[in-house]
Amino acid sequence: MNSSRNGPTASPMRSLTSGHGGLYISAPGKIILFGEHAVVGGKTAVAGSIDLRTYASLFTSKDGRIYLSLPDLGVEKTWMLKDLVNIIDQINAECPPEDDSPLNLENGYTWAQKMAGIVGEHKKVERAFLVFWYLLIGVFQRKSIDILSSSGDMHASTCKKHLEKTLLDLLAVKLTVKSELSSCVGLGSSGAYCVCIATALLQTAGIIPAPSIPVNDCGDLTWDDHHLEIIRNWSAAAESIIHISASGLDATMSTFGGLASYGKGQPIAQLHNVPELRVILVNSKIERSTGEMVKRVKRKQDEYPDIINGIFNTIDSISLKAVDVLKKASQDSVDSYNPLNELCRICNEQLSALGVGHAKLDQICTLLARYGIYPKITGAGGGGCVFGFLKKDTASTVISMIEEELSKHGYEIWQPVLGGPGVSWHFDRPNVFPPPSRAVTPTHTSRHATPA
Repeated sequence: MNSSRNGPTASPMRSLTSGHGGLYISAPGKIILFGEHAVVGGKTAVAGSIDLRTYASLFTSKDGRIYLSLPDLGVEKTWMLKDLVNIIDQINAECPPEDDSPLNLENGYTWAQKMAGIVGEHKKVERAFLVFWYLLIGVFQRKSIDILSSSGDMHASTCKKHLEKTLLDLLAVKLTVKSELSSCVGLGSSGAYCVCIATALLQTAGIIPAPSIPVNDCGDLTWDDHHLEIIRNWSAAAESIIHISASGLDATMSTFGGLASYGKGQPIAQLHNVPELRVILVNSKIERSTGEMVKRVKRKQDEYPDIINGIFNTIDSISLKAVDVLKKASQDSVDSYNPLNELCRICNEQLSALGVGHAKLDQICTLLARYGIYPKITGAGGGGCVFGFLKKDTASTVISMIEEELSKHGYEIWQPVLGGPGVSWHFDRPNVFPPPSRAVTPTHTSRHATPA
């Protein structure tokens, strides 16, 4: 597929559409294997993507409106794109763009509030709207500058009309987001949401080119590392709207996929050729706020700095040892189960000492320990999920016994594939989206569909 831009007024979405019309993007969730909370303090974390994903579909709108549909939350919101056209000069003056970087977060957040019409306390739905608007304003600004710089000596009024028409063509869209990921349980649902929206908008506006790297045999594609880094950068900035002091790990894993070690302010270090790892993932169904759990640990750190910093250092050592185990397993076919299982046990004790445990998590850990599995909290804790490594030869009858016992307590259980692909463009319409209605017709320029 052609990855070059077709000029400032041509939407790549028109030439890169799925076999079913529209633009379909997905991004995976993640589990943190080791390094929770310590990563916020600059220590090492180890994480892996999982094959539970968030999906976005994007279609052009014929009425100049912007639609954001979030069926999982039961909401759809509509705005007029021309309202953004009318204030783009003010935004450019307050938030000067920097190459392909995202919008300045402080100013961009303020403008996102204004455009979304949101004031006061921000609940889950409001934060989802703010992320969308923050990214849309950034993409809109970047594209408007490209258009204006190519307008030459065009008269001001003509230039304004040209700008509005072009941006309406590119960014008057209906974006729908659906997810297989439970929210507020540490599986990276916020990061996957940000990555899906950032990718869809960046692709539509031509800020990143068409993907060209095969992901599988189904025609799905991803981007090269340079453009994945642009996606990660924009997504991580947007995630800070949802989670204050976000480490960027969720956005990183959702963008790149695989298994990786990561430290705040450091480049991601992909772990290659790691043998297949079996894990069991259990959702306590206790929701919690990542931001609140991070604040709780920060208060403890302020009160007991030497102790908490010591725990962070221990967690860092655990993460580095885990990286060493995984690398040796990839090189020497060494059985990695026993050391990883033991590292989980030690790490979970450190997390409990930080005060991020919960009685339900303790119950799950005790139950799994009876089968020789030492699980640990994954994510911020205080609820959410725990995971444990499984032996390669764990019998299906044992798994069934574990699942039956956990289900009796109302817990949700998965055995996800660990370390799969990151953000992807899909040729076929993902099953989470219903077939387009009969009212949906392709544009004359391509098979890209337009909802009525």
